[in-house]
Amino acid sequence: MLSLRGINRVKVVRSLTVRDVMKKPVIVIGTNNTIREAAKKMTEKGVGSLVVIDNNEEVVGIVTERDLARAIAEGVDLESPITEIMSDEVYTVAPETSVLKAIEMMRLHNIRHLPVVEDDKLIGMVSLRDLAYAAVAEMIIRRILEVLKEELEEI
Repeated sequence: MLSLRGINRVKVVRSLTVRDVMKKPVIVIGTNNTIREAAKKMTEKGVGSLVVIDNNEEVVGIVTERDLARAIAEGVDLESPITEIMSDEVYTVAPETSVLKAIEMMRLHNIRHLPVVEDDKLIGMVSLRDLAYAAVAEMIIRRILEVLKEELEEI
């Protein structure tokens, strides 16, 4: 016979965190690179953003597909430095941040990409798409576990 003792006290699934879904390694570009080089690198790597770093490898900005589209629409010379179109206000997230909290942070700041920083080091990148898929997967798993628990209680 199956014992259900203690099943309510055990947390079967922990909440997903940014660490669980972040992409590594982070794709970066230097401040001396051009807008064209950034677009080419994004295409080659299949990413929607690049973290911009200076000569000391410090994060100084982020450039996204939106930034590139805006630059093209405004007729910016694609041989201009990436610093002309990058966002220099970079929001970051810790790896242990919950997926839902990271989604809320993106909503508040109207952004779609968050560099992941731990101990002042860039360790990953998450996109809104990554987080949305993870949130849906977590909801599905939790529902399956609820159904299984209900079925086990009927045994």
